[in-house]
Amino acid sequence: MTNINLSDRARNTPPSPIRKLAHLAAKAKKSGIHVYHLNIGQPDIESPREFFEGLRLYQQKVVAYEQSQGNENLCIAWSKYINKTLQIHTAPEQFLITMGASEALVFLFMTCCDPGDEIIIFDPTYANYLGFASIAGVQLVPVLSDMKNNFALPARSEIEKKITNRTRAILVCSPNNPTGTVCSREELRFLFDLCEEHNLFLISDETYREFVYDDHKPLSILHLEPNSKRVIVVDSLSKRFSLCGARIGCLLTCNEEVIAATLKIAQARLAAPTIDQFAAAHMLEHIQEDYLEGVRSEFLLRRNALYDALKEIPDVVIHKPQGAFYTVVQLPVNNAEDFASFLLSQFSYKKTTTFIAPAAGFYMQNSQGIQKARFAYVLNKGDIELAIEALAVGLKQYKGQ
Repeated sequence: MTNINLSDRARNTPPSPIRKLAHLAAKAKKSGIHVYHLNIGQPDIESPREFFEGLRLYQQKVVAYEQSQGNENLCIAWSKYINKTLQIHTAPEQFLITMGASEALVFLFMTCCDPGDEIIIFDPTYANYLGFASIAGVQLVPVLSDMKNNFALPARSEIEKKITNRTRAILVCSPNNPTGTVCSREELRFLFDLCEEHNLFLISDETYREFVYDDHKPLSILHLEPNSKRVIVVDSLSKRFSLCGARIGCLLTCNEEVIAATLKIAQARLAAPTIDQFAAAHMLEHIQEDYLEGVRSEFLLRRNALYDALKEIPDVVIHKPQGAFYTVVQLPVNNAEDFASFLLSQFSYKKTTTFIAPAAGFYMQNSQGIQKARFAYVLNKGDIELAIEALAVGLKQYKGQ
């Protein structure tokens, strides 16, 4: 039979480096090996009890479609929550509820760009941005950030070189996935000024906003430019409240045209999950004020455990992440993906092994990440220490082959 061709979009969408080796982890588990998952941003911290209270309060006889823009009470509750915790002003009509931050980004790529248009990102980047861009027919243009400079934003001149007549937006993620870098107020200001000068959207992915450490405080682009129509915030409840499976995110902007245009796309997919939105609204209305501080303190403990353990391994290069719960690490191997596969398929230590995400998939310039891996410090301190102990033994065996 003659082959039926798939679309270029389907063929060119890259596999997720986070899940690419999941089949090897599944096989290791079936053989009786305990796998420490440092590959994926799935926190093990319990979801707030207020979310489950909201689920129990849902008493409707039919689970009907929600409004395409989102549950009205959720928009109100999320706006109030942000206004209270960040000391800024937003209004419920500025929110459009999406199925996680992922859907918000896909929507925005399609709203801000025509096929073939460009969005500037910073390498390494959240790997799924590449998939979102492929789906939307958008070209991502990377500007390389340097591990030696703790993955800080590149100089303005380096970014400006990449702006063309097809550029429509700059996308920044802070705190950053995969590096854990946090943008300063000055860096966000120069990005906004650059967008002003070149008439671009500034899309700010703030999924990890509250998870900042040391001397950093939660910072939103809305602290700097609360009323700019070129600013669009992407946000999510997934990581902040350990609600990855609830799939509740949003885009937030005072640009009424962006909301109206994106709503037409949202209407085509009908609505985000009804019951999860109901429960999320209840949670945001009743969540304890100290909940996030407790979670942040726990991740700080885990960050320090990971950093301290990794820096004891010879020839491993690591920077101390300032936020989120990730870091990119350079390993003393020629190919981090081959090493990651080895850990899952040919190695165990005390019937355990460690799952890490090869970093090449987080770089559009793949060669920059060939010796690096992303580590997610989402396990408790003890498990992180055991995971790195196993990894260190695995490195010795791998290099001794």
